[in-house]
Amino acid sequence: MVPRTPIIEELEDEGLNLTPLIDCVFLLLIFFMVTTVFKQPHSLRVELPLAQQATIVEEKKLVASIDKSGALEINRNLTTLAELPALLGREKQTTRSLTLIIRTDKKTRHGLVLEVMEIAKRLNIDKVVLATEEEEGT
Repeated sequence: MVPRTPIIEELEDEGLNLTPLIDCVFLLLIFFMVTTVFKQPHSLRVELPLAQQATIVEEKKLVASIDKSGALEINRNLTTLAELPALLGREKQTTRSLTLIIRTDKKTRHGLVLEVMEIAKRLNIDKVVLATEEEEGT
C-alpha cells in the first residue's frame, strides 16, 4: 500500500469547479441588465430628412414630433395646435429646457412647422432645432 501524500490527493481531485465561473456570469448579467438604458420609442412614425452635417444633442430636451398628416405630439403626448401652447409650457417647466427639437416627416406641411416654431418663441424657448438623419456614406 502506497502512503497518501498531498500531491497524490491533489491529482485525484482534478474535478473542475464551475461554481465561481457561474457566479461571475450571473454578476455580469445583472450588471448589464441594471445599466442598460431603454429608449422609449416615439408614438408618431416620422421619416426624418437626411443631412450631411448634424450634431447630436445629449441633454434632456423638449421634443415635438409632427407626422405627414399633421398629427402633433410634445414629448410623446399627443396634442392639437390649439392646445400646444399650454402643453409646451407645462413640458418646458417639467424639463427646464430652453431647447425644442422638432422631428418632422419629409412630407410635413411647412406652415405647420413654422407655427410650432412661433409658439415656441412666444414661450421664450431660446433654441429650436430641426431633427434630421445623417446621410449614409458621408
